[in-house]
Amino acid sequence: MNPSSRKSELLCVLVLVFFAIGTLSFAGKPGKVEPGKVDHKALQATPIQLGTSGGSEIDLANGYCCSGTLGALVRDKGGDLYILSNTHVFAGDSVAGDNKTTAHTGDVIQHPGFVDTRCGQMTNIGVATLSNWCSIVPDGNTVVDAAIAKIEPGMVSEDGSILEIGTLSSSTLAADLGLAVKKSGRTTGLTRSSISGLNATISVIYSTECVGASYTSTYTGQILIKNRRFLAGGDSGSLLVEDVAANPRAVGLLFAGSNTIAVANPINAVLTRLSVEMVGDTAGAAGGGIPGEEGLSRAELARAIRLQELNGRTLLQTAGAVGHAVGAANGRAVIKILVEELTPEALAGAPRQIDDVPVVVEAIGKVVAY
Repeated sequence: MNPSSRKSELLCVLVLVFFAIGTLSFAGKPGKVEPGKVDHKALQATPIQLGTSGGSEIDLANGYCCSGTLGALVRDKGGDLYILSNTHVFAGDSVAGDNKTTAHTGDVIQHPGFVDTRCGQMTNIGVATLSNWCSIVPDGNTVVDAAIAKIEPGMVSEDGSILEIGTLSSSTLAADLGLAVKKSGRTTGLTRSSISGLNATISVIYSTECVGASYTSTYTGQILIKNRRFLAGGDSGSLLVEDVAANPRAVGLLFAGSNTIAVANPINAVLTRLSVEMVGDTAGAAGGGIPGEEGLSRAELARAIRLQELNGRTLLQTAGAVGHAVGAANGRAVIKILVEELTPEALAGAPRQIDDVPVVVEAIGKVVAY
C-alpha cells in the first residue's frame, strides 16, 4: 500500500512515501507513460480490468492517503464475484485514530486509488464494496493478508482480465523454486521474476492506518520472490502468476517486500480462508506443474523443509533474524536465515548446517507491507 500527502490542496501535490526503500515520488498528476506502455494508475472506462490502482474510501489519515492494487477476480460458491486484494489495502484502517474510523463491511472500494486522484480531488469511481477480510494480528501470527470486495454490476470485467496479463486459468499452481513468475500491479505494472524461497517464516512491518503507528506481524509458509524492480510501494494486492503467455495459473497474492525480496501468500491458502475460487478459463487449466530451474528433487526439498520447521526456533535465535526459508544454492537445497543486515554476530551465531543441509545467512533489509 502506498501513502500520499493531502496537506497542501493549493499545490495539489501527492507525496508517495515509499518508506521501505526511503524514496519519494510525486503522483499528483498522471505520470508520463512510455509509448506502448499501459498506465496502471489511470482511470479506466468500465468495466475495468484488474492489476490496477485502487483502495478503500476511508484510507485517509494523518494528512496522507493510501492505496494499493486491485488484484484479481474470484467467485464464491453462490456465484457472486469479488475483487481480491490485501487486507491492508481494503481494510487496513484497524484503529479509530486520526480519521476516527475503522474498516467495516460495505466500505466502498474505489478505482483509481486516492494516491492517483489527489486524495480524492480528482475522479474516483466505486467498483466494489468490502465483504470479507483476514485479520492481521499485531505482534502475533497471521495466516494470510487477503480481502475481498463484491463487485458492483457493470464496473469490473467479469472474465477477470488483468492488465497486460489477460484472463487466467481457473486452476492454481503450487510455488516451486526457480519458477518463472509475473505480476501486474499499480506502481510497477507488468514485471517478471522467479521464486527464490519456499515455506518462509517472516516478520512484516505494518501501519495501523494510513501513515499510522507501526507494528509487526509474523507469517509462516510464505513464498519469496527475487525483487529486482519486481515489486514496489502500491503493488500490494497484485496476483502472482506463472509466466506463460496465455491463461496463467495463480501462484500467490503479493503483499510485502524489501529491496531484495517480495513476499506472497500461497494462493490456495488465500482461497481457502476466504471460501472463494479463481475466475478463469477452465480450458486453460490442463497440464502439470512447471518445473523450477533449480533441479532439486521433491524429496530433497521436503527434507530441507522438515529440518527447517523442526529447528525454526533455533534459526530465529540468530542475531538480527527476521525469518527463515528454504532455497537453493550450488544445486543443493539450503536453509536460509533471513536477517535485515549481515553482521559479524549473525554470521558467527548461525549454524553452518543442520544434519547435512547447508545453512546460509541472507540479508534482505526491512520487510514492509507494500
